[in-house]
Amino acid sequence: MCSTSFQGKLKDGDIMIETFTNGAYKYTLVSPALVLSRVKVNGQDLSKYLTDQSKVSWYDVSKNSGRDATNADGTMVLNIINQKYRLDLATRPLTQDELIDFYKEIGKSPKCTVEFYNPFTGKWKTIKCYRGDRGAQTLLPYLVNGKLIQIYNGVSQALVEL
Repeated sequence: MCSTSFQGKLKDGDIMIETFTNGAYKYTLVSPALVLSRVKVNGQDLSKYLTDQSKVSWYDVSKNSGRDATNADGTMVLNIINQKYRLDLATRPLTQDELIDFYKEIGKSPKCTVEFYNPFTGKWKTIKCYRGDRGAQTLLPYLVNGKLIQIYNGVSQALVEL
């Protein structure tokens, strides 16, 4: 048996939290408590879909494709030519409509503009990225208030700075 309860209206701009149970399992479709990352793709805010499993990586690009040479005495020679970011976005379970909305901007082009809160500097950063592979796995369909809701496991999407 599936039951639905609404937690009430949140502050302006937030959306309702919908929670439903199926047997011993409880599902929350939207939960601001999970929003620890702030990310916008081509201006679209994806933060409401992200979990605390999302991460920002900051890495060095070296001259020799990551295999830097050593000199005659065995000392490593590090030839950093640039620094790049990689965002690994991890979502909570999504409904069909949310999955479509999440990929609306990511799916338009292999390249996108990404704004994110940079934990290394404490400031917003804007970069040009390419998208990594993506996939979606159906969890279970649920009948909620007479409407069939398809739930997808959380997806992972890599966005890598060009």
